[in-house]
Amino acid sequence: MLKRFMQLYLIRHAESENNARPLHQRVEDPAITAVGRLQAEHLAQWTKSLRIDTLITSPFLRTLQTTRAIVNATPQRVHVWHNVYERGGCYRGHGPDAVVGGNGLGRSDIIRHAVHDPNQCVMDATIDDAGWWGGRPREQDHEVETRARIVAQRLVENFGARGETIVAVIHAEFKRYLLAELFQGFVDAHQLGPMRNTGISKANFDGSRWQFDWFNSVSHLPSRLITGHE
Repeated sequence: MLKRFMQLYLIRHAESENNARPLHQRVEDPAITAVGRLQAEHLAQWTKSLRIDTLITSPFLRTLQTTRAIVNATPQRVHVWHNVYERGGCYRGHGPDAVVGGNGLGRSDIIRHAVHDPNQCVMDATIDDAGWWGGRPREQDHEVETRARIVAQRLVENFGARGETIVAVIHAEFKRYLLAELFQGFVDAHQLGPMRNTGISKANFDGSRWQFDWFNSVSHLPSRLITGHE
């Protein structure tokens, strides 16, 4: 019998306003830029070539807007996971001393940004209208490592034996942590260069181990739209 692999596509969000701003002007939950909207449209056209079984996104505005472009091109359910957010979470300010947490979008606003029909949105129960981050302090690096381990386990437990195609729209730094967890030190994503906006990395799970197909592909973008030099 032919073995069926889970195919996992990890995609960084389109260019956000923070990506285009100096550090001191960054805000806690930016939207995507005009360039980002074009990137998201090109990404969405590329994803038409996939048979997506599950589309996952983080609850940040920039990931929701990127995901919305995919849904516009290929209508489907969006699964909003509370634990695939960017390193640090939703905090105010910039630099190592910025530790005060914001609230993040609430459940109703997340649905509004992600989909046309509320029935298309499947959201983790921990997210409510008070805001998905809820004012917690900035996440520490050891907490990101633990979270990446939990997300890796969640992916395997939910999809590892089903041979499905999973697309997750996430963030540059969390993508690095997650890849490091999936490949247990064999891949050092911090040494592989900057994560491009809407860059696609692909991994397969054969039921017992992960295999790496490609990293940070932006072949779906014209050269003028390649951003994300970090």
